[in-house]
Amino acid sequence: MDTDLSPEAAIDRFLSRLNPVDTILVALSGGSDSMALLHLLCTRLPKGECPHLVAVTVDHGLRRESKSEAARVAAGCEAMGVVHRTATWRGRKPKSGLQEAARLARYDLLRREALDIGADVIVTGHTRDDQIETALMRSARGSGRGLSGMAEAVLYNRDCWILRPLLPVRREALRAMLADAGQSWIDDPSNQDERFERVRLRRTASTGAADDEVLEMIRRAGEARREDALSLSRFAELHATVHAGLVAELPQVPADISENLQQAIGLFAALMGGRSHRPGAKLQTQIARFSADVGPPRINLGRSVLDRRANRIFIYRERRGQRRMTLEPGQSAVWDGRYLISNQDPHRSFIVAPTSGQDGPTGLHGDADPVRDDNIPAGVWSRARRAEPTVFAATEDRKPGDRQAILPDTLSVQRYLALFDLFLPEFDSMLADVCAGLFGRPGYRELPFRRVSATD
Repeated sequence: MDTDLSPEAAIDRFLSRLNPVDTILVALSGGSDSMALLHLLCTRLPKGECPHLVAVTVDHGLRRESKSEAARVAAGCEAMGVVHRTATWRGRKPKSGLQEAARLARYDLLRREALDIGADVIVTGHTRDDQIETALMRSARGSGRGLSGMAEAVLYNRDCWILRPLLPVRREALRAMLADAGQSWIDDPSNQDERFERVRLRRTASTGAADDEVLEMIRRAGEARREDALSLSRFAELHATVHAGLVAELPQVPADISENLQQAIGLFAALMGGRSHRPGAKLQTQIARFSADVGPPRINLGRSVLDRRANRIFIYRERRGQRRMTLEPGQSAVWDGRYLISNQDPHRSFIVAPTSGQDGPTGLHGDADPVRDDNIPAGVWSRARRAEPTVFAATEDRKPGDRQAILPDTLSVQRYLALFDLFLPEFDSMLADVCAGLFGRPGYRELPFRRVSATD
C-alpha cells in the first residue's frame, strides 16, 4: 500500500474500496486531522447520494474549554450541512492511566453513537505521522507484533468497524489543504503536554529518510504478521481442539512445524488466560523449552497452565488472580477476561466470584453443565473446572466460592475472547474466526471493504 498519498488520492482510494453503506460516522475532535477528513468526505462524495455523514465529537470533560470547543465544532458542521452530535464522557475519571482510559471511553462512546444512528462504519483522522509515532513507541517497548503499526481497519467490540482512510497522508498536507479551503481547526493544548509519550516523541523524532525507514519497517512487519496469522490459522484448524471452552488441546508435533506449535501455545495461553495480548519474547523462551519437552511437565504462564501429557499439551486457566465482581441490574461486564455476563434482572444484583475449589455444577451453563471428554485426563479437567466462577444473588447468605447449581434465567453468559473481542485489527481477522469456531462462537463481522491485494 502507498505510504505518501495526497489527501484527495487517499480519500478517493478509500471510497472506491468501501462497500455500499448508508451512513458513515466521522469521529470529529475539531483538530486538523479530523476536520480534514470531514472536509474531504464532504467534497469528494457525490452530492445528494449515500452514504450520509454524521459527525460525532467526544467531550471528555477533562478541560474547561472542551464544552465550548464541541459547540464550535457543531457550528462548523451546521455551516457545512453535516449533522453533528456530541457524546460526553460522564462519571468519575481515573487518577492514573487517564490517557488510556480516555481513549477507551472515546471508542466506546463513538460505538454507542454509531449503533444509535445505524452507522455502518466509523472513520477517524489518523495520519501517516500517527502511524510513524505509534511504531516508534512500540519499538521502544520491544513490541514485536505491534511493529506492524496501526491497522487500516479495526473491529471494535465485535460489532463496529473503525476505519483510518488517511494513514497514507502527511499531517502537513492536510493542514495545507484546509488552509487553501479557508477551513480552520482547533489545536488541543494536550498536544503540547510533554507528560505524554507521543508528544515527547513528536518533538524529538527525525523526518525524511528516517521516516521512510520506519515506514519500511512497518510494511515488512505487516507482511510478516499476515503470513504468521495465516500459518497459525491453518495449524489451529488442523491440530487444535477446545473442550467446552475450558481446556485447549494441542499435539506435540514434529520439529519442522514446532514453531507453529510454539505460536499456538502462546495463542491459547492468552485465550484461556483471558489476556488481550499474546506472550512476549521472554515468555516465548519458556514456551520453546516446554514444547521441546524440556523441564517440568506442568508450568504456569500468563495466567494459564501448560500441562504436557503423553505427547499432548493441555492449556487451561490457573486458579490464581481471579476477582469478585458485582453485576447491578441491567449491567453487563467481562469477568476474568473470559466471560461476558449480562444481568437482565430489573431488581436483583448478582455476585460473580472465584470458586472454593470444589467440583460440581458451575452455574454458568444452566442445566447443560459440560461433561469431561474421556480423552482428557481427569486431573486436567478438574483443575480447569476449578478456575470457573460461581454465580449467586447478592442477597443470598452464601460463603464466597460456593457454587450455584443453575444459572438464573435473568443472567446470560457467553465466552469472551479478550485477544480479539474488544479490538480486532484486520491483520488477525482470519485467525480470530478460526478461534471463534473452536470456542463455539460465531465468526466476526466481515471487513466493510475488499481486502487489500499486493498490488494496491
